[in-house]
Amino acid sequence: MSKPRSQRLEVVRTLAERKRREAERFLADARQRVSQGEQGIMQLQRYLGEYQQQFTASGREGLSIAELHTQQAFMQKINHTLQQQEQALKQAREQLQQVQAYWQQAYAREKGIERLIAKARQAESHERERKLQQEIDERSQHVRPRYI
Repeated sequence: MSKPRSQRLEVVRTLAERKRREAERFLADARQRVSQGEQGIMQLQRYLGEYQQQFTASGREGLSIAELHTQQAFMQKINHTLQQQEQALKQAREQLQQVQAYWQQAYAREKGIERLIAKARQAESHERERKLQQEIDERSQHVRPRYI
């Protein structure tokens, strides 16, 4: 006799659970990348702010043209790096949204399969009860009273 439907569906549920767990790992990684990107941008912004303050303070004391160009070039490099980091963060956030959608689909699929298994088990239980009742009814018809 073949396995009940609920047992056969357990294989599908196991695969769906594996997919969901994998999606959770992807989601955690994507969240971490976004967090690291945000922290990196904050650090660069702080560093740029500090450097601009130093530049302003040293400008009051007087700078040569060469020093002025060097410091301006360095601040431009920091700004360029900041723009690159912001672009990378934007991409990380977009990827996070995609991974969240993937996780939601995997989660919904797993829960749907679990509901299907529950329905199959309920149907199997009803079928067993029906067969048992039918068996009881058949036996009660075949039993003859002892006084006859």
